[in-house]
Amino acid sequence: MSTDHDRRFKVLLHEFFDEFLEAFFPKIYQALDLSEKKFLSEELFADMVEGDKKRADVIAETKLKSKKDVILIVHLEAQNYYQEDFSERMYIYYSMIYLKFRKPVLPIAIFSYDGVRDESDEFVVKVPHLMVVSVFHFLKLELSRMNWRKFMNSNNPAAAALMSRMNYSKRERVQVRLAFIRQMINMHLGEARESMINGFFETYLQLDKEEVDQLTNQAKKLPEEIQEEVLKWPNSTYDRGKQEGIEQGERKAKEQVARKLLQKGMSHAEISELTGLNEAAIKSIAIAGE
Repeated sequence: MSTDHDRRFKVLLHEFFDEFLEAFFPKIYQALDLSEKKFLSEELFADMVEGDKKRADVIAETKLKSKKDVILIVHLEAQNYYQEDFSERMYIYYSMIYLKFRKPVLPIAIFSYDGVRDESDEFVVKVPHLMVVSVFHFLKLELSRMNWRKFMNSNNPAAAALMSRMNYSKRERVQVRLAFIRQMINMHLGEARESMINGFFETYLQLDKEEVDQLTNQAKKLPEEIQEEVLKWPNSTYDRGKQEGIEQGERKAKEQVARKLLQKGMSHAEISELTGLNEAAIKSIAIAGE
């Protein structure tokens, strides 16, 4: 099943808009009055060439602390794959947002794909061989260039979730996961928000069984009160393994019932109806018992 990266990032940025700015653009966060921010429609315009509607990721109306009468539109755009003309897309979005709301726009791009690449943060409009008409700049955040250790004690939900897309080695995966869990324990966000952030994190960093065992061993070295909380934290690998174990146990029980029914001379079709096993499986059980 393919991952809906756009939806996951939109949900995270909507839910933790303030925290995102605080973690990654602190000067902007300090300058804005976010107490009355308002999320605006992300649908911008219909593309007559491609035949679809252009929709930005997150658009929010905010105000400056220094001048309460000045409204600023903040546009967050998450990009999950390399796109050669992305800076042009940011320029088009900027233009459309300004035309729609007629307010100053602060554009921020979040690059979240694998691999380190120095992305452009400008788009130049020019007449070839004659002149530059204008140069458009936007702010950018390149997660793959960021050191996760800088945010390992941030206790910021947006930063904790986005550590999963930052720069870490294969050997550091368990440490990143442990740092994430410890932050989540400290923040007390509530079950729904914790589940959402954990789902985001595990979409991009999901430990295998060996790594889960390593995390468990590391957790056992922590102070007792933290250790217990870490070991209780949801883990999809453990949960999946537990579910697989339950399913295997149920199947073995059904196979045992099928053997007894075969011994009683019941037909394969009847056994299938009673146990839920298909007739091919029942035939294999019958052959093995001969």
